[in-house]
Amino acid sequence: MPSAERRHKPTRRPARLWLRFPDEATACPGCASSHIRLLDVIAIPRDTKGRRVSFITGCDKCGLLFSNPPPTRDELERYYSTEGPWAASHEERTKKIQVKYLSKLKKKEPPQQRADRGAHDVLFDALAAYVPLRTAPPGAKVLDFGCGGGSKFLDKLQDWGWQTFGIEPSTSVAFLRHQRLDVPPQDGSFDFVILHHVLEHIAEPLSLLRQLAGSLRESGVLFLSVPRLDTLAQHRDLHYCVNGRTHVVCFTESCLQNLLARAGLAVTARLDQPELDDAETDGKPLRLRLVATRTATPPPPPAAPLAPALNALRQYASASRGLAQHFLKRLPVRVRAALMDRARERSRGLHAER
Repeated sequence: MPSAERRHKPTRRPARLWLRFPDEATACPGCASSHIRLLDVIAIPRDTKGRRVSFITGCDKCGLLFSNPPPTRDELERYYSTEGPWAASHEERTKKIQVKYLSKLKKKEPPQQRADRGAHDVLFDALAAYVPLRTAPPGAKVLDFGCGGGSKFLDKLQDWGWQTFGIEPSTSVAFLRHQRLDVPPQDGSFDFVILHHVLEHIAEPLSLLRQLAGSLRESGVLFLSVPRLDTLAQHRDLHYCVNGRTHVVCFTESCLQNLLARAGLAVTARLDQPELDDAETDGKPLRLRLVATRTATPPPPPAAPLAPALNALRQYASASRGLAQHFLKRLPVRVRAALMDRARERSRGLHAER
């Protein structure tokens, strides 16, 4: 007879050498193409389904990279709702914005011109060549999708004479001052649309870009900024580009040009002045900033849009130090995923025993 200790000892899950998730995407969440392939695996915070790793999958047709399995639309809506984790993590900052604005209203203070210049002032200077930010034409309208508390862009633009509109699911503080919208209007009435570090949070980025293009008048301007995958070998922050929790898709410039062209938008400029990186990211080339205009004749999509992403991942991997890392990179992605998943499970078990 086995002892009671032996009978009740928990059994370990058999080691897997090939990892596959039942809810993996079979088509690109950007362009719906089935021409996708696994490129890499990343560690993620343990999610609601118990997963500790996620695949990075690339689309041959549009060049998009995405976390796979991707979050569902319902999961993202809950995460960014007023009761979700995103709102909770920004609660203190939101309260400060609200108190400051209500105090100004009570005292009827006019807008204040700050003497010091921050990162957004440098960005405004760069954008001024493409949008008359400080000299808004009569009736000029701006929409900030994912406006947060409104303090980054809308407050300043309203002071400069713009009619200011925002979309933000996680807080209402911006709408003490600005007009709230639930979805981008499809009336072509907006002169300027801002999409500042939002697109990487969206599971269906092409759908959103098409909606925002519908909000813009002909020749209206879209400004967007996202984590920069092309320069991964320099900044070496893969989890900033895609992390499976908040940044669920990531882009090279070629991919964004492709998606923008499909949405009826043509890239007119890339803002990569050194002073922008100095002000925003301590000199690291972490951000891709593009200016695009709505046009009836968008340019043809770039050829081989996934190639720059493959090159960025290849350069990033080749710079990894250590014999073990180089050996692991030669294994099939699903084998590497199984090994990483097992290692993270063991690590968690050791921490639990301490």
